[in-house]
Amino acid sequence: MNEPLERQLQKGWDGTCRAVFGEEVGALHEFEAWLSSGGWNPKAARSSVSGKEIYFGVDCCPKGAKNVGFDEVGTGKKFEPLSINGIKDMDSLIEAVQERAQYAGSVMLGNCSNVEKSSNISDSHYILGCDGCGDSKCLAHTRFARLCESVFGSDAPGESSFCIKCNDTYRAVRSFELWRGGTSSDCYYAYNLDDCADCMFCFQLKGKRHHIGNLELPKAKYLEIKRKLVAEMAQALGEKKRLPSLAEIAGNCPKPDVKGALFGVGRKRMEENKARIEEAFSDVSGMLLGKKLAGMDGYGEWLEAHTRKIEEGKSAFSGERVLIMDYARQLDLPKGRLATYHEAYAWGETAKISEEEAGRITLGNAHAIIGNIAYFSTEHYLGVNRNIIECPVVGNCTDCYRLSPSVLTKSSAFCFWPRSSERCFGCSVVFDSGFCMDCYHSVKLQRCFECDSCRSSSDCYFCHNAENCHDCLFCFNVKNLRYAVGNVEVGKEEYARVKRLVLAEIGARLEKDKKLGLSIYSIGAKG
Repeated sequence: MNEPLERQLQKGWDGTCRAVFGEEVGALHEFEAWLSSGGWNPKAARSSVSGKEIYFGVDCCPKGAKNVGFDEVGTGKKFEPLSINGIKDMDSLIEAVQERAQYAGSVMLGNCSNVEKSSNISDSHYILGCDGCGDSKCLAHTRFARLCESVFGSDAPGESSFCIKCNDTYRAVRSFELWRGGTSSDCYYAYNLDDCADCMFCFQLKGKRHHIGNLELPKAKYLEIKRKLVAEMAQALGEKKRLPSLAEIAGNCPKPDVKGALFGVGRKRMEENKARIEEAFSDVSGMLLGKKLAGMDGYGEWLEAHTRKIEEGKSAFSGERVLIMDYARQLDLPKGRLATYHEAYAWGETAKISEEEAGRITLGNAHAIIGNIAYFSTEHYLGVNRNIIECPVVGNCTDCYRLSPSVLTKSSAFCFWPRSSERCFGCSVVFDSGFCMDCYHSVKLQRCFECDSCRSSSDCYFCHNAENCHDCLFCFNVKNLRYAVGNVEVGKEEYARVKRLVLAEIGARLEKDKKLGLSIYSIGAKG
């Protein structure tokens, strides 16, 4: 680390530890293995231009390809215009553009400073080992953070500060191992809390204070137990350089038989009209490829190739299917302790530990005490949602199928984290976009296919790191182009000719094989 980054991160780490554990526990680098154990650290590669180390987000690191640092874009080899007349099919086009296909790593947008071993960072400062973070300060080993400060080892925190190992939080403050927490503070080893403060080992609570194991205690009694528990955590962390996660503790709990205990709660059924989503899929494929595809499930494996697949589990209460997303460490949760959204809240309203158990709980014996309350719903619904099919985490969405998490999205399927988007299929982390297929890590796209790390562009195919580009094919690391093929503007008529060749082959392959065998990530790969 450079000295300013190391100094500022240590200052932030010390302050966060004082806020959370009541004392400092040691140098930040001593805890790196623990804080980075989530599996989302950016992957290192070498720049083909300079040989320096650069980093890619874990979801977008093409194998065997030529790479370039984001700050090196435009400094490499200058390419001659393509011989467009020699392009007779898609294979000859790919061969012509392959040499100029370079993938940008260590991406930093806007005003950034003191950022290391990170990628997809925007308007942020003092960042180490992070991916997909924006408008934040003093983060280490964290993914998908927005408007955060002093957050360490966390996944998907939003507007949160002074947090360690917290996942899927919104406006959380001074918390440790808080999972799926909204507008909550001073919480430890807790899951699915909203508007709560001073809660430890709690599950599925709203608007609560001074609870341990879902049991409310007088403030003085709560603070007495909290001081003991926090001191134990600080001592163990200082000595072992790690603490167990909530998932680890719950996984060691003895499992009571709760099957049938919430008979009839299960899941509230909502309208499911898959035909409307099928129609959108057909319309978008027709618009993009000139050929309407039918039966989107048949294309599911292809569409999900570069997103996060949804896995399945069963409710411990009813045996109903529960969907689990590779998001906010949901896959770490013990599979025998899952519940549907409504079951989890129904159980959380009544289940609690005893006052005697609250008085003797420790970090070492918590697993033996919280077994009756430690259940997890991986489903979360906010606002008004209509015709949502197999989407575990959504807010104000309509006509969606097999996508999650998502907010303000319509008529889309097989996506990971689309936001404020419409008619997107097979996309991952796309915001403010519409009528797209297989697009990734992009903002403000319209009518695009196989585009990655692009912004404010339309009618583009197989493009990477393109900004303000329109009607472009196989372009890499470019801005402000129109009617371009392989980074060279060729004019409207010639562009239309080449595009017809490409779309005809794409449509034929998809219709025949239900997959393409080609993606924006494979264009520049060796072989």
